[in-house]
Amino acid sequence: MIVSGKISVKAILKERKRDIKAVYILDKHRDREARYVEGIAEGLKIVRLDRPAMDELAGNTSHGGYLVDCGVRNSEAVTTLKKGDLSLMCIEGVTDPFNLGEICRTIASLGFDGIITPNYDFYEHEAKLIRASAGASESLWWCKSDDLAADIAAIQNTKTTIVAAHRGDDSLSLIDYKMPKRICICLGGALRGLSSSVLALSDVNVRIDYDARVSLSSVGATSVFAYERYRQKGRR
Repeated sequence: MIVSGKISVKAILKERKRDIKAVYILDKHRDREARYVEGIAEGLKIVRLDRPAMDELAGNTSHGGYLVDCGVRNSEAVTTLKKGDLSLMCIEGVTDPFNLGEICRTIASLGFDGIITPNYDFYEHEAKLIRASAGASESLWWCKSDDLAADIAAIQNTKTTIVAAHRGDDSLSLIDYKMPKRICICLGGALRGLSSSVLALSDVNVRIDYDARVSLSSVGATSVFAYERYRQKGRR
């Protein structure tokens, strides 16, 4: 898979959470930025290309002079979660790479530690996810789960509160809900919502109250929950 763009390439090289075959740099790039990229690519194959060759390999002209040939993102285990305060987002049913990339970018910007999703295969479209996330898909802790309910239960066993974004008779308003120090907020896609197996593990159901009858998108709902987490942490 070829990933283009300076921000994406730098994030992949810095975090090293993928198998990397080669790094490509536009031959005319000899400035401090290029030297930095070469530095974090230490030990890897680095190839200098001219503009036509770069455009052809990238499949676009907006690569910024930096490409990396790499594999899929490695998944991280629940056993590697940090201790102390923890902010996780579980996203189920979002398979569009642009939307999931935007979610990664949003939660990383608002101080979340990681994300857990089903183990979706984006094929060549994963490069779009990386770019949409502005590299956040690499810096976040990311568990790509083959058994989402089992991994959520394992997270719960680390004394982490599981919060489902779900509207029901027993749900609390997000405005009134005080978030604990360790939390995993679970949101479902716009079509089906959360699966019953994940809902069954929820310690509390929390809803977003607003007047419009139009449903929020998954990216929009994630942003609301993530900002409220950020706001409450700042207040505490």
